[in-house]
Amino acid sequence: MKHIVCFHLFNDYSGSPKVLKMVLEGMLRKGYRIDLISSKGGVLDELLSYENLHKHTYPYRFSNNPVMTMLRYCAVQLYTFLLAFCWLFQKDVVFYINTLLPVGPALAGRLMGKRVVYHYHENAFVKGAFYTTLAFFMQKLAHEIICVSAYQASFLQRKKGVTVIPNALPKEFTDRLHPNPETAFERKTVLMLSSLKEYKGTREFIELAEKLPQYKFVLVINDTEENINNYLVASKLHDLTGGGKSDDLSTPSGCHLFL
Repeated sequence: MKHIVCFHLFNDYSGSPKVLKMVLEGMLRKGYRIDLISSKGGVLDELLSYENLHKHTYPYRFSNNPVMTMLRYCAVQLYTFLLAFCWLFQKDVVFYINTLLPVGPALAGRLMGKRVVYHYHENAFVKGAFYTTLAFFMQKLAHEIICVSAYQASFLQRKKGVTVIPNALPKEFTDRLHPNPETAFERKTVLMLSSLKEYKGTREFIELAEKLPQYKFVLVINDTEENINNYLVASKLHDLTGGGKSDDLSTPSGCHLFL
């Protein structure tokens, strides 16, 4: 039986763990044996019903204090680096690193001679020195890097062993879709699903909504109402969204915000 050891730092309901859930679910159905190492409390917990999956958990959460966040991050890297050696004497084990963040187990995997595969979701080169450094280590440690777009892959210096696999939507979601091009054109609705990060283009999306009143813009944010309101006020975008959370999509212009 094929054996995958998967490392993902923070198990929440954002995009990268949701994509990981689909990937692992597909492999579990094919009979792969999977050890999943991540935190508790997110979408990956929905995989626990599979008998061929064993989940190792640790406490981890973000902090408003960047120093505390970095200390917690480093502690998890040390813990997963040491934990990775549990598979030292097991053959045909692949270390699957989801996102750039689990660098500790990637290093351990290479030291043990395991095959290391990165699933690279973010574009590190627009996120600052910390992520750029992690991308440097990824390119040195990975046997294979899976990118989610050719555009994202173009920023990497490394070209060998780089595969582009675009993200997909869950089948249970696409099965409910019955697209009608004519009615879709008449609705003139632009939808964006995003986390609350500046580099995601949230500001540009809201400003675009103001400049194109003939279209209806809907923004779905994966964050708390408090954090979203604080961001809108600090960015001077509050008035453009009707004051935050909206349950009314009847207004033809502006950006309607959902949490």
